[in-house]
Amino acid sequence: MLDKLDKKWIGFVTGALFPALCFFLYWLFGYSHIGFPQSFIKYLRAGEMLQEVCIMCVVANLLVFYLLLNKKVYDLAKGIIYATFGYVGLVLYISLL
Repeated sequence: MLDKLDKKWIGFVTGALFPALCFFLYWLFGYSHIGFPQSFIKYLRAGEMLQEVCIMCVVANLLVFYLLLNKKVYDLAKGIIYATFGYVGLVLYISLL
């Protein structure tokens, strides 16, 4: 079944959306009393936690990458790594703010 999904663009889309989903779930289960996304991001920036939360979401992406490597779905895994590099750039940008 994974052979049909073994395309780089599907991996890129998955790799771009999964950390965003993790960020949303982090808010939902821990901070749902704060408005999403502007108030939550302001809260994280005030507590200097935004970089750490973004890193946590990117690490979740790397776990998906590792699982796909074990399933030998290499093109899908490559797409996820490409998206992860984009998120690493975002984390660097956030850390320089």
